[in-house]
Amino acid sequence: MTSIIKKNTNIFPVLVILVAVAFNAARGQQPPIGGIDPGVLHLPRPDKIATPPFITAGTAIRQKYSDLASQNGVLGEATTDVLQCPDAVGYYVHYQGGSIYWTPDTGAHEIHGTIREKWAAMGWERSLLGYPLTDESTTPDGVGRYNQFQNGSIYWTPDTGAHEIHGAIREKWAAMGWERSYLQYPLSDEEGAPGMPGRISFFQGGSIAWTSSGGAVDSPLIKHLREHISTEDWAPVEGFVDVVLDTKGNSRSEIYMHYAGAGCFDYGVAAELATKSAYTFGPFSHAGQLHGTLCAGSRDDDSTQVGYGDQHIMDNWQQIRDTGQLFWKFKGQLKAPKELEDLVNLVIKAGEDYLKGH
Repeated sequence: MTSIIKKNTNIFPVLVILVAVAFNAARGQQPPIGGIDPGVLHLPRPDKIATPPFITAGTAIRQKYSDLASQNGVLGEATTDVLQCPDAVGYYVHYQGGSIYWTPDTGAHEIHGTIREKWAAMGWERSLLGYPLTDESTTPDGVGRYNQFQNGSIYWTPDTGAHEIHGAIREKWAAMGWERSYLQYPLSDEEGAPGMPGRISFFQGGSIAWTSSGGAVDSPLIKHLREHISTEDWAPVEGFVDVVLDTKGNSRSEIYMHYAGAGCFDYGVAAELATKSAYTFGPFSHAGQLHGTLCAGSRDDDSTQVGYGDQHIMDNWQQIRDTGQLFWKFKGQLKAPKELEDLVNLVIKAGEDYLKGH
């Protein structure tokens, strides 16, 4: 049948005409002039005969295949004829390297590789995604590949594999800028949200969770580092340096100290987050005074800095996540600003040594 279709896509109307002529001839009848003989099979005009869907599908699929072949297509030779899909809506042809699917509403689109394997595992056109709306295409950032479907999408990269995304979570991701958002690419299919009555998709840079009451809400990944500060001498002083960064480029750095002595205590702290890629967050520093039992004031001192939307944090997230280390230097009885500068230089040197592997 495929070879016949390839030779002439208009053969069906011709066959109808031939069958009708033979029928009438066998009965030895001609239609009366000026009237219609109900015993005779009459022919509609050829241009009024509807083309069967499999003919239309075959024509569209062949044209798509031809277009792809002219673009060094990956499909190879056909391994099936034009076949009707199990849902009786669409038609398809399988090839050595993929498939082309057609429906009256979507037209003909190719799908291949890992994305096709994912769609097949989900149930082909009978899955929640429906039929393809696009050929497999390259994402605007040049990293990934995708197919859009009637009810969702499948995205693939070498690092993440192929994952589907649909519904309100997909709408949220699209509104944020797709893979160019801070979330980047999906790491999971949509799934049940742990410990909550909703759905969730995980991404390279965070997640989107959906509930019926709250809708779809995005959340970034967080890197939280804290180092305890203690002195090597007799001073009853301790505290911590705390840094929180996220994939949105937000940051919060805090230096906190507590004094358990009697008098007043001047101090300075400098800190920096360093990575193996030479990216550093900081340095940041603070000089303050702590007040003991015999000195009016607070035993506690705290300095907090916040930042938002830092592109450097977003661009270096993988190194921050994988190799980020927090370094600090402390000095008691700080007397002059120059001493705080010296602490900053010392902590920078510690980050440089970390980069060099010392």
